[in-house]
Amino acid sequence: MILTETTGGAAFTPCPAGSYLARCIQLIDLGTQTTDYQGETKLAKKVLIAFEILDDETRRDDGQPFVIRKRYTASLHEKAALRKDLASWRGRDFTPDELRGFDLATVLGKNCFISVVDSTKDGKTYSNLASVMKPPKGMTAPEGTCNEPLLHWDMSAPDWEVFSQLSSKLMEQIEASPEFMALKKPTKPVAIPAPATRAPAKAPEREAEPALAGSGFDDMDSDIPF
Repeated sequence: MILTETTGGAAFTPCPAGSYLARCIQLIDLGTQTTDYQGETKLAKKVLIAFEILDDETRRDDGQPFVIRKRYTASLHEKAALRKDLASWRGRDFTPDELRGFDLATVLGKNCFISVVDSTKDGKTYSNLASVMKPPKGMTAPEGTCNEPLLHWDMSAPDWEVFSQLSSKLMEQIEASPEFMALKKPTKPVAIPAPATRAPAKAPEREAEPALAGSGFDDMDSDIPF
């Protein structure tokens, strides 16, 4: 997914408000979506980014890690929320060359420091991503975290196995986009892969992957295995 400057499930207890070390685990191309804001209907390309919280003392009711998601307009315009969060995450803004074409997929698997706030609507409490920042130097994930698989759905190069792993609600939103409607669908059902076995409480050590050259994240510490 190359960006330019112009361009459901089960209910669990909401993630407690606070600041956490996290890892980007999902990058989902939602295509063009219809949104209503202040009585005005707009069409815009959207992308969903999800973060796994790497805190062994802050877990869901079922013991699994909290996952915080945020939908962005897929744009690197100077006023776009995505550009502001990416700049904060990287510790610097984009160069003119990067604004001509930034591969958003380079954020997958990268660690960050996020702020989570709670909001209440219609009697329900929701966890919202307030900010994404570069993690403090030397901060590492506790053993036994970094368990969630990385998922990347890009309609310019569709991976139908990845699509089969998305929630039904997310699938419906993507299927409503004109980009999805234009895709050539597989003629045979795609087998849904078996859920990956989660790591035990003490995960085996693995070497960190090398930073991705030219991503703008190559100066970030890669001290979290993924």
